[in-house]
Amino acid sequence: MLAKAKGQTNTFLPGGHIEFGESAKDALIREIREELGIDCTAGRFLGVVEHKWEQDQVVHCEINQVFEINSSELPYGINPTSIEPHLEFYWCHKEEIEKQNLQPYPFRHLILRYLNGNKRVWWESTVNVNLDDSNRNKFF
Repeated sequence: MLAKAKGQTNTFLPGGHIEFGESAKDALIREIREELGIDCTAGRFLGVVEHKWEQDQVVHCEINQVFEINSSELPYGINPTSIEPHLEFYWCHKEEIEKQNLQPYPFRHLILRYLNGNKRVWWESTVNVNLDDSNRNKFF
């Protein structure tokens, strides 16, 4: 499942910021509840992607910790309704992931690898990588 801010061209994984004193798993459960109004459990840790980008001449950095989630309220194939008016959520078939402008871009490769059976924990970073398109394939 992917998330998208309305009016934007990139997509991202559901989730959000960790509050002070909150675990990453608890933050994910809270964010899913806040964004979709559903209960879930956070399962196995999948990996980390560090990401750096520039927007309006300001450099931003984030650390994405990724977990499996499980919810009986989130059936595959039925796009969930967002509680937050600026977000939309939808299911994406793995063959379509490259067309969705998923950010951070290492997720495109990592999610496909996971869906194809590679369950090893990952770590990727765009922090010290020249992010022009000619260097993207060197990253993987």
